[in-house]
Amino acid sequence: MPKELMSKELILKELEPLFKRAREQNLWFHCNYQDLWFTPEELEKTQEKGRFVWGAINWELKDPTEKLQGLQNKVKRAQKDYDEFQLKLYKCFIDKHLRRNNVLP
Repeated sequence: MPKELMSKELILKELEPLFKRAREQNLWFHCNYQDLWFTPEELEKTQEKGRFVWGAINWELKDPTEKLQGLQNKVKRAQKDYDEFQLKLYKCFIDKHLRRNNVLP
């Protein structure tokens, strides 16, 4: 039977080994397509409501600190961009202020 036609029960049965491994190794479910992250408990509760009942091929188990590290890197890049733009704005303001007051030619 093609995976997309599998029943909810079959999909959940297929995921049992992943849930077991996730709990034993403190891993989280990650769906790369939408960059979704779930603890095993969160995914179970969500699936009970009929959401994200996807076959094992759609999930990988990952260390959640990977996501945290990625977010930290984004924050650092954003802070760097902010600081650079702020400096550019400040230099522009100072330059205009000094020229207006005839301090600079």
